[in-house]
Amino acid sequence: MTEEEHAPGSGRAPGSRKARLADRLGVPRLSGNGRIVAATALDSFGVGMFIPLNFLFFLLTTDLTVQEVGYGTSLATLLSLPVAPLAGIAVDRWGPKASLVANNLLATVGYLCYLLVDSQASLVAVLFVVLCAERVYWVSWPAFVADLAQGEELDRWYAFTAAGKNASVGLGGAVGGALLGTGWSGAAVLIVLINAGTSAVTALLFAYPGRRVRAAAAPRPVATAVPEADGGQDGEKGGWRALLGDRTVFVLIGAQTAFVFAWLIPTTVLPVYLVAVRGLPAWLPSTAFTLNALLIVVAQSALTARLATVRRSRVVVRSAVLMLATLLLLAVLPVAGSAVGVVLVFAAVALFTFGQMAATPAMTAVSATVAPRRARGRYLSVVNLTWTVSAITGPALVGALIERHTLALWAVLGVLTALGGAGYHLAGRMSPERLGAPRGRTAEAPREQVAGATGDQTTEAPRNQATEPPGGQLTGPEPPGGSRRRSPSGPSRTPRADGHSGPDPGRGGTRRPG
Repeated sequence: MTEEEHAPGSGRAPGSRKARLADRLGVPRLSGNGRIVAATALDSFGVGMFIPLNFLFFLLTTDLTVQEVGYGTSLATLLSLPVAPLAGIAVDRWGPKASLVANNLLATVGYLCYLLVDSQASLVAVLFVVLCAERVYWVSWPAFVADLAQGEELDRWYAFTAAGKNASVGLGGAVGGALLGTGWSGAAVLIVLINAGTSAVTALLFAYPGRRVRAAAAPRPVATAVPEADGGQDGEKGGWRALLGDRTVFVLIGAQTAFVFAWLIPTTVLPVYLVAVRGLPAWLPSTAFTLNALLIVVAQSALTARLATVRRSRVVVRSAVLMLATLLLLAVLPVAGSAVGVVLVFAAVALFTFGQMAATPAMTAVSATVAPRRARGRYLSVVNLTWTVSAITGPALVGALIERHTLALWAVLGVLTALGGAGYHLAGRMSPERLGAPRGRTAEAPREQVAGATGDQTTEAPRNQATEPPGGQLTGPEPPGGSRRRSPSGPSRTPRADGHSGPDPGRGGTRRPG
């Protein structure tokens, strides 16, 4: 029997049918983490309830026009951009747990202040608070998970929370839509109060998660030489200087900036392209998005488990190939609403979703582990900004090209997707030990120690103990998934991404599940 099976606190009997089924389905070890799981589910439910109100709340409760709300939201989004690097510094200094608690408390205050908005200036101020909370979330959640798990278990956590958040967001959205559908004048205010309440309870659950997780420094692996300026080690380097001197980090930032443009396909491209350009039925975009969400809920964890022995860089490259195939299918859609066109749309959405499900946990795990531990928050803040680039420029790109220059749009998205995949391939070649397979990690110390009830005993983190063979990643773990909030309008965290979201842009009215 392996050391992994003896891992304390696993909550599964060694070799039991329950353990084998959980491993096959890609479910992480949840024993002792009930409050963390409850926090992500509750937070995502509140986000889902708020989704129908995203932009609408201020139109229902104030005299502001659509144009004023739109301009105010854009201004607040721009003002919040510098907060991401500051959030990274805060995570590195005070830790992801404290930052998560602060994020949820800030979100609570922000959503309660929605009730005080009566002018465009107050709108900008309130949205700025909510967007700041969003920035903090997308830096702190991946780092929190990285202190909770390592190796294969890390990817499982990101996948599991992404699937769970999709389910919770969907359920919350249904409840919120039903409340608004009653026609009751106080429904919008009630939803905002519930959303603020879920944030407050989530802050409490993260503040007292039921277990004390402490990140432990990992020793330098013995099997693989460490490249110069290696940011993946938990060495003495910290701060921005550690990132600026790491070529692999630069390649990954460029690759992710390009690759995340593919996430515009289901939310920004499909609705306009299918109905306005190809003349397909108006119900098709929402049905396609529902298919995307259902596949993530049902298959995300199991797919991640199947990919545990594949290098993370290679997983992202394969995902890029699937997304390129998606673009090809969409480009050859027949004009007008034919049955063939509908079938091709569902096939394209399925290809995209499997690419998204494969890439999201791998990208998040790489983001969480590639930088030095003392610069992890800073690196995650830069990752957050890569999503913001596509969130800001993507809609303008789609709007400029989709109707009259559709082939040019597919070409641009195809080139960006290919560049993203190529960048991850190059990063994997430059630092194979940092973008390796989750299950084939080089020997390292456990990423966490869990204090006993009395605080005087500790147990090692489950999975991937120091007896595992070399060949995998050297470093420990970080990030959408988590449960966080999207802000009032703008990019959403929905897988992404995140979540999680998939990976998705910063707050834009609600949190990204993924």
